[in-house]
Amino acid sequence: MGHEGGRWDVSAKSNAVCLERVSDGEEQVFEDSLTPEDARKLAGLLTKFADKAEESDDSGESDESDDKDSDSTEDSDKSDDSDKPVG
Repeated sequence: MGHEGGRWDVSAKSNAVCLERVSDGEEQVFEDSLTPEDARKLAGLLTKFADKAEESDDSGESDESDDKDSDSTEDSDKSDDSDKPVG
């Protein structure tokens, strides 16, 4: 994925869940805030696709249609949250 090392920082501020990806060099790579409902949906999607990734590692295959689902969901979530203020 290109994000070897680093860390995810997650916090709750002003009725929002804040996500931040920080590189090993302490540079901010990603930042966003989600409503609690969207954070729960994202957690479900992350779990779903993590399970699928583990299954594909076991079988040695990947399902391209799942990749398309992932991209479209990410794009729609990003556009919905891009105009929400952080904190």
